Amino acid sequence: MKKRDLSRRRSRRGFTLVEMLVVISIIGILVALLMPAIFIARESARKTMCQNNLRQIGIGLTAKANEAGRYCTGAFDWLNDGAVTEIGWVADLVNSEIAVGQMLCTSNDNRVSAAYGALLSADPSSISSLQGCVNVYGSQGRTAPDGSSIVNPCRTILDGNIAPGENRRILVEEKILKKHYNTNYTASWFLVRGGLRLKSNGNPQPAVNGCDTSIFSRNVTNGPLRQGDLDRAAISASFVPFLADGGGAGQVLPENIGNFPSGTGMAVTYTPGPVRRDTMEVPTFGNNTPRSQWWGVWALGTRQDYRPFAPLHRGSTMVLFGDGSVRAVQDQNGDALINTGFSPVGGFADDLQELHHEEMATLYSIYDRDAMERN
Repeated sequence: MKKRDLSRRRSRRGFTLVEMLVVISIIGILVALLMPAIFIARESARKTMCQNNLRQIGIGLTAKANEAGRYCTGAFDWLNDGAVTEIGWVADLVNSEIAVGQMLCTSNDNRVSAAYGALLSADPSSISSLQGCVNVYGSQGRTAPDGSSIVNPCRTILDGNIAPGENRRILVEEKILKKHYNTNYTASWFLVRGGLRLKSNGNPQPAVNGCDTSIFSRNVTNGPLRQGDLDRAAISASFVPFLADGGGAGQVLPENIGNFPSGTGMAVTYTPGPVRRDTMEVPTFGNNTPRSQWWGVWALGTRQDYRPFAPLHRGSTMVLFGDGSVRAVQDQNGDALINTGFSPVGGFADDLQELHHEEMATLYSIYDRDAMERN
């Protein structure tokens, strides 16, 4: 064979197996090096989106306060606040043409609000029995120009005694979810409850006897936060939390609805409020307990329970504050909970205080200046 032919044949030779494996290995190493950067960039974009969503929601809440004096009409919670298309901060914004249901935090696996648990599953008779304490029906129906009746979906469920099942699922999907009444942000107790009304003995003072007396209810609180409340507060509005990324506390969607399959995580509607630092229970006192004894328990021995605020963004949770700012709060010990000064109970890994009242309102009241000074 001539040398020229041999040289031509060698020049046409392809990659050997070893050479191909080396190239593949190099590509694999490059991909492995790039993946963390891609993940970080993607998560940074999601975090920015969540921040922007919260800022837009903050603008809507401020507009509501300028118009009506209160930042909202309550929580997005049928059983505790009332008909969800008419009452609560989500309804307030959606009815002002802000599509809250399209402003979900994409970093959050909890894609729907825990309000959908009751909307889909609660027994109509048990809900209607709450009417004397909570406006679960909402407004009366009205007649449209063509003579047809317009009734809000919560009243439709109760008046029609629509039990959990396919008919109710379709109604909730069409009249609530697809109308953008949804969120995966969790409201703070301060936003939707304002503060506690206490008796002279330190126990919660109900507005209506026979209704719920837990601090989770509206019945023993000042109601949704008013614009004037922040003006007279002992802490700056820039430290009063309104909303944050919502944790699920193990709650899941009971059935398919819209694009969300059953088993999808549901975000807690609002934080529980102040509880004892050692037991995470609400303080109770005897009937004749003087203020000199019970004040210290509320002021020094309780903290706001912010466990429903979820640190989704590489260990931090985004929080909307009363001045409209949005800031990150860090979970420092990696237990996926924000500890405001609790003992290692309730799921906390330790007693590391990750958040102080100088950074965010963590005490039982935003009005008690003495409590602020003592802590």
